[in-house]
Amino acid sequence: MHNDAIRIVSLYDVGVSMSKAITVRLDPEDYERLEAEARRLGLLPGTLARVYVRAGLQGQHDEEERRRRSGLAALDRLAELTSDLPPVDAVQTARESRDELERRSSFG
Repeated sequence: MHNDAIRIVSLYDVGVSMSKAITVRLDPEDYERLEAEARRLGLLPGTLARVYVRAGLQGQHDEEERRRRSGLAALDRLAELTSDLPPVDAVQTARESRDELERRSSFG
């Protein structure tokens, strides 16, 4: 039983040491708004600030995922629009373009 208590304390200590503290500087008006909202919710201002930071970080992830999905959907639509076009030999097109440029420059 004694060893179990030691393990629990050790795991708790590791979890605590993994936390990082930061300082956020707020204008007096912003701090008053944070404090009032925290009081309304029954939280400490620091706890509410942590909730806001987490929500902001999650929102950033959600926005990145939304943009990724939007890009993939656009690529799918492009594939549909071009599905009936004949295949293009990019190397041959580049050669023809280079030949055309050389031909035009020889006239100048």
